[in-house]
Amino acid sequence: MAITQLERIVNRFEVQPNGCWWHPTTPTAKGFAQTKYGWPVSKSTLIHRLSWMYYKGDIPEGMVIDHICHDPKECKGGNTCLHRRCVNPEHLQLVTSAENSYRSVRVLEHKTHCKRGHELENNIYTYNSKNSRRFGCATCMNRKVVI
Repeated sequence: MAITQLERIVNRFEVQPNGCWWHPTTPTAKGFAQTKYGWPVSKSTLIHRLSWMYYKGDIPEGMVIDHICHDPKECKGGNTCLHRRCVNPEHLQLVTSAENSYRSVRVLEHKTHCKRGHELENNIYTYNSKNSRRFGCATCMNRKVVI
């Protein structure tokens, strides 16, 4: 029996000491594991989505995969978050895009300053972006508008 492209990807998962699974690929600029997938035309695909499809089934339209293994006390989040590389299906949850964005607040709750050094206490800006809510530094957002 021939091994499928998806099985070849899944067979490369490496278990980490914290229970996360990683694929041995260089993460994207945003910190996610990614690979080319598909035939005859392949396209870049996030590996945590492939893991979900292999172990749990299809991803319904309008739904995204959230990494529930993220611990804001352990990691500040953002593009350097190691949990973004996790492809363990038990560490993933199917949610709406809006819910996934809302959950990003759990990371902001543990941050004291934005990446430009502004204090975040009473300085969070909420805005809508393509059917989801986003959160950021109000000072940075005000400077973008003024400039």
